[in-house]
Amino acid sequence: MPPREEFPTKGLEGAPSNDIGWHFGTPVPNTKGNIVCKLCGKVVKGGITRFKEHIAHKTGNVAPCPNVTGVIRESMMNILKESKTKKIDKKRRKDEFLSQLREDEDEHEEFIDEVSAIRQATREKGRSSHGSAREYHRERTSKSIPSESELTLRGAIPELARSKSSKQPKVSDSILKTFRKKIGEAVSKLLIYERLPFQLASSPWLYNLIQVSTEVGQGVKLPTPYEISDVYLESEYQRVRDWVNGLKTHWKELGATLMCDGWTNSLNQMHIINFLVYCSKGTIFWKSVDASSVRSRDVEFYYSLLDSVVEEIGENYIVQIVTDNEAAMKAAGKKLMLKRKHLYWTSCAAHCLDLCLEDIRKKPNVAKVLDEAKKVTCFIYNHIWTVDLMKKYTQGKQILRPALTRFATHFIQLEEITRQKQGLREMFNSKEFKESKWGQQKSGPAYEAKKIVLGKDFWKKANDLIKVYEPLVKVLRLVDSDEKPTMGFIYEAVDRAK
Repeated sequence: MPPREEFPTKGLEGAPSNDIGWHFGTPVPNTKGNIVCKLCGKVVKGGITRFKEHIAHKTGNVAPCPNVTGVIRESMMNILKESKTKKIDKKRRKDEFLSQLREDEDEHEEFIDEVSAIRQATREKGRSSHGSAREYHRERTSKSIPSESELTLRGAIPELARSKSSKQPKVSDSILKTFRKKIGEAVSKLLIYERLPFQLASSPWLYNLIQVSTEVGQGVKLPTPYEISDVYLESEYQRVRDWVNGLKTHWKELGATLMCDGWTNSLNQMHIINFLVYCSKGTIFWKSVDASSVRSRDVEFYYSLLDSVVEEIGENYIVQIVTDNEAAMKAAGKKLMLKRKHLYWTSCAAHCLDLCLEDIRKKPNVAKVLDEAKKVTCFIYNHIWTVDLMKKYTQGKQILRPALTRFATHFIQLEEITRQKQGLREMFNSKEFKESKWGQQKSGPAYEAKKIVLGKDFWKKANDLIKVYEPLVKVLRLVDSDEKPTMGFIYEAVDRAK
């Protein structure tokens, strides 16, 4: 039985399973699903999950344990919530897979239809003239290949063309599985051996490639690298330009937002300014400007740059400009509003919140806590052996992961460290660490990290700081998300954060 003020991080040796709950209960002999609580002596019926609800004080199914401590109760409740989330996610992925499988059945029916047509044309070739068979195949192909107008860009919800042939009777499951395996192996080999991202398997353009291949049949040569880089790239570029020009009708009706975003390469100090145009139909990249050679990026530079881009796109289309909160950019935006009366300048919400986090970071008491967290992280991640030892006691969990912005990363890092508090304390108290060269040091990074983790002052201040950071980071995640527009509820989110 572990100490009552600490929560175990791995299963109990010799227990019926590797479940954490067996640290607090013992199975009743010769019964199924009955467990005796080690803390209060109550016999809980219904299995290990019901017993963990008894420990976590989850109401509804079982009476709560009166002797459990707050730390153990909260930790067990978190485990139950995590388990429920995993079950929901597993069911969702299963439903998505079954839905995809049903869609694939329809796609394979069309594929069988095309194969049957090709075979029928081959058989008729022996009974009729060569010219008539060719005419038959040309007629089928011309009807089934989609026109350019049937395809839209991926950024505008692609409606990739499907065959318009009539429905055929469903094929047997065995044939369907055989075809699916063949196409799965072919696509997998392409992605694996060409070292392409696996996410391409769900690309609508890959589906379109397979669809067109089945429609044109065998004997058609693939394009050469020259054709792709010269002929097809140019034609696709023109098609994208036509699509963007088509959006201008929507811009003129409802207006568009010009978004400006600066970026500096830390290696060669190249400064790039990107311009994007947003409307309800989607966001498009307009152009990039290399400002590396500009001696002074002052108000006049930003004003002339923004004014020229608005003029280039069309003054009657742009109703709003969004930039960061840099002083020169802010002054340039206000100056531009004086020239173009219908246009409004707005600061970037994500940048504003990032500056709020930066100001909090500058507070001496906050900086001290974050610096201590950084010392722990730096020591562990500077040595492969300590990273491996940490994973052993945190069940493979990391304490360092990137976040939305530079200052949000500090909060995420601190939050991850507090989540793995028990594992980190067990790591620094472990026999392996004490016998290592770092565990025997009396000064230096290892000694400081150990002192911070095993102390009490850091954890109390870290929890208090998380309560301050968390509401702001939630709003930052909201405004920096690409899933849906956030203007409609950003003010409500900020009020709740206050």
